[in-house]
Amino acid sequence: MKVVLLVGDQGNQRALCHKIAAVCEVAAIVVSENIPRKKPPAARRARTLLNRIGNRLTGRLFVDTWFEMLRRYDAEYPGWPDAPLVRVRNVNDAAAVETLERHSPDVTIVSGTNLVGGRVVRASKKIVNLHTGISPYVKGGPNCTNWCLAENWFHLIGNTIMWLDLGIDTGRLIATEQTPLDGGETFFELHWKVMEHAHDLYVRAVARLAGGGDVPSVPQSEIDEGTTFYTVDWNWAAQRRAQKNFRAHYRDYFADRERHRERSAGLRLISLDR
Repeated sequence: MKVVLLVGDQGNQRALCHKIAAVCEVAAIVVSENIPRKKPPAARRARTLLNRIGNRLTGRLFVDTWFEMLRRYDAEYPGWPDAPLVRVRNVNDAAAVETLERHSPDVTIVSGTNLVGGRVVRASKKIVNLHTGISPYVKGGPNCTNWCLAENWFHLIGNTIMWLDLGIDTGRLIATEQTPLDGGETFFELHWKVMEHAHDLYVRAVARLAGGGDVPSVPQSEIDEGTTFYTVDWNWAAQRRAQKNFRAHYRDYFADRERHRERSAGLRLISLDR
């Protein structure tokens, strides 16, 4: 199976590309800087600035954890796989569309880019996306693991592979899984396990497609409406809630196996193995 990867320019995305390249033919890798094509409204820019200030104060733990993870991936995967590399400012730039049209991949694989637009979707025969959260229950960004901590939803920490559409994490579901956790993780270990599980689930889904196997295609509306979180809302209050819940409740939640099972029992997860 021939694929084109559309990814962000970070170490975790290089790692994913290497893992995908081990199970299928990578025709090209489009690396996006994720620079918006239009300036956001002034009110949103102001809120973003305030959030950045908050990141330097209450959000330091999240920033440090993210960059520690990237440094680890940078050390393990210093370069990209051996495939043509196309660099773009935005995943919807003409060069990205031209790459898809030139290679005509069986599947377009998306991870870590800004919101994919109609031209990219139309240029793809099939297009799949990774969401580090369990859809439809938790959608959006900037990091749904942290939103789960902020909302005390430890049972919703996990990952989703979906067919990509033009919404925000709204595509038909291929696979959803909880990340295997035991409650003994440090803050860094929690995020590392989520990312490694995301890669593993994505590779398994791509391998199934490469082998000619069928995969699920379940409308999210059949399961739950869920909650969509937005980056602009990831402010100091949400950051404080996430840190407090992790310190006060995370370990106890996983120690109480009966309550763990009870909260998870209401979830409908989509198995790649049907």
